[in-house]
Amino acid sequence: MEINPGYAGGQQDRAAHTAAAHPDETIRSAARDRVAQWQQVIDGMADGTLTIGSRTPVAGVPVWVTQRVLRGGFSTGRAVAAVPPQHDEKLRAERLGIPAERRAIFESWLTADGLAELEEMLTTRGYGIHWPQHAMLPAVAVLLRRGDHEAARRLLDEVEPFVDSLRFAPPPAAPVSLPDGHVFRATTAEVRDALRAMRPRRQVAAEHEALTVWAPLTDEVVALWARIIDDPAPTASDLDAAGGLIDSYETALRHHTRCRRYRRDGETLPVLLQALRHLVAGTLTDGVRDRVRHRLARVDAKRGLPGSTTNTTLRQRQAATTARPLHQEVAVVLAARLDRLRGDIGITDLADALAPIRADEATDRVPAGTKVPPGAVRVIRQGAVAEIGSLVELGVLPSAETLAQLVPQLTAAQVSAHVGDGDVGALLAATYRAFRRTRSLLLLNLESQTRFEEFPWVAALLEGTAGVADDPVVVARRLATLAVEHFPGTLLPNPLVRELGVLLRLGGVELPLTEELAVDIFMGRFTPKFQRAAKVAADLLQGTLYERYHGLDLARVEALPEPVGREVPAFDELCRRDAVPRRSLADNGRIIERQQILTAGNLAVLVSLGVEPRDGWGELALRAARHAFRLLRLAQRQEYPQTTVKNAAIAWRQALFFQAMSGDDAVVDAIMADPLARRWPPSEVVAGLAACRRGETVVPLTGWDVGGVRFHRR
Repeated sequence: MEINPGYAGGQQDRAAHTAAAHPDETIRSAARDRVAQWQQVIDGMADGTLTIGSRTPVAGVPVWVTQRVLRGGFSTGRAVAAVPPQHDEKLRAERLGIPAERRAIFESWLTADGLAELEEMLTTRGYGIHWPQHAMLPAVAVLLRRGDHEAARRLLDEVEPFVDSLRFAPPPAAPVSLPDGHVFRATTAEVRDALRAMRPRRQVAAEHEALTVWAPLTDEVVALWARIIDDPAPTASDLDAAGGLIDSYETALRHHTRCRRYRRDGETLPVLLQALRHLVAGTLTDGVRDRVRHRLARVDAKRGLPGSTTNTTLRQRQAATTARPLHQEVAVVLAARLDRLRGDIGITDLADALAPIRADEATDRVPAGTKVPPGAVRVIRQGAVAEIGSLVELGVLPSAETLAQLVPQLTAAQVSAHVGDGDVGALLAATYRAFRRTRSLLLLNLESQTRFEEFPWVAALLEGTAGVADDPVVVARRLATLAVEHFPGTLLPNPLVRELGVLLRLGGVELPLTEELAVDIFMGRFTPKFQRAAKVAADLLQGTLYERYHGLDLARVEALPEPVGREVPAFDELCRRDAVPRRSLADNGRIIERQQILTAGNLAVLVSLGVEPRDGWGELALRAARHAFRLLRLAQRQEYPQTTVKNAAIAWRQALFFQAMSGDDAVVDAIMADPLARRWPPSEVVAGLAACRRGETVVPLTGWDVGGVRFHRR
């Protein structure tokens, strides 16, 4: 299978449009960079220097040289660590009197003084690992500290061809220290930026503009007309006042655009302003004067003329409303509060960040004691440092995908704990976090992504180490349980699957966790771990409603021959059951979905890991079924429901798996009796389940055939 360069061209066109048309210069600049990067991809594919789909897309460049990867997994052919000497390196070169060149700077770290600096960095944790390559020279210092000069030499020999181009030393940075097991979704700096970017809702902003700009201006215009309406000839002072109000109105029109009513013909203020223009121009007629009298009478009847008791009471009440600070104004004060905190980690004291405005923070618009508005609370909570379970309860992690984003922080802690030396553990943890920040490559032909242990300096540091901290398998079980409990209706996202795999390998356990495959690059074949996962599921699910509903023969799965090499043709054939050999995206989707049905989408493997939900499998089954029902109702209203139906089929499949684990027929009764199941299309799916219970053969709900539901609008 070859990668179509049209995708890269399309992405470049999108970036070019953004670079030309977006109003924000920062975004236009970033888009121009993307245009250049996509051009690198297109050129590399055209001249053969890039092999998109390979784990080593640049010939002669090893897998441990981290590539700059664009959307879709396309490598640009440039290494992320291939940057010119940075500011801290230039200062170093100037201090040491050496050329500000990559090789000279690299060699300066290998002198006695340079190694001593690396040792101090390791001891104080005063470094920042932005890319995995930044850990190489500190690793050399560790190996020399251990007395393993041969390993240090091998490492230096391996990186030698890249010394002139890659940065192998970390920049200095303040040390990071968080409580064990604590993570954060957003840094304090990101929260600050989000607070400063908050904008009031359009309706609130329009009301504030009306009360602070247009209402006072209207009162001034009405007051002037009320005073001069019966005067036969205006004084010079009256004309000056009228001209000033006309100018004020024109200025307000330019600068205050949220309220449309004050510029519409026929509204009171525009009518009175037009009359003032006639007054100033000396063209005021009796007819215009009568229209002004009519408008004044309407204003008097509605809210009183300026100076009246009715009008004064109204304006006082409105002034009290406008005196209250806007949420945006409070957010700016809160952002200033966070300016005092370190920006590159989360918020360790959430209670302090959410406290009412203090006296030393108060402004003219935001008084002391002002409470944090709900919108700002939600933003600040994004930066909370806490255990993952607490973040889920706070609503910071609304999906399994967001949960997966945080897991590398915990995995990094386990990588660190696996090493007896605290300095080395901290270095490995920082390296792992940097590794997980990199984008995955697009891969074909059953190739695998780079593994952490494939960085030669990581392998050297891990060699012969053994930790005594929390069992990584226990951590993996806890994370998997958390994901299943809180998101029972969704597949484990690929990033979470990868992190669980790392934790299990650290604990010496190999389980066949499987990733969700992309239909557009699927080659029609599976690796042996998919067959192993299917056998785990078959052992659990034989004789269950899950097997009968999906029309499976799990005894046949258990009897599949052991794989030879990296191929499992018999399992491939089982998954191809109904697909024709034309290899369309839909056929790929059907094959992948059949595999997910046979493997139970990692759920069976998690059960073998020891996952046991607190509220029981039956409760998860009901929640997953409800999720499926809601998605089906949503899909029924959509013009293009394919993705929603696919997600509904996943949730339904998982509901049946959880029911099978509960072994309780009452769970099926509860699902069928749920109020959400009474309306179409869920009612049709439930009818199929009822028929299956009676022993009938049914068409199951699936995502690619829209099986089990005649999906048309009703």
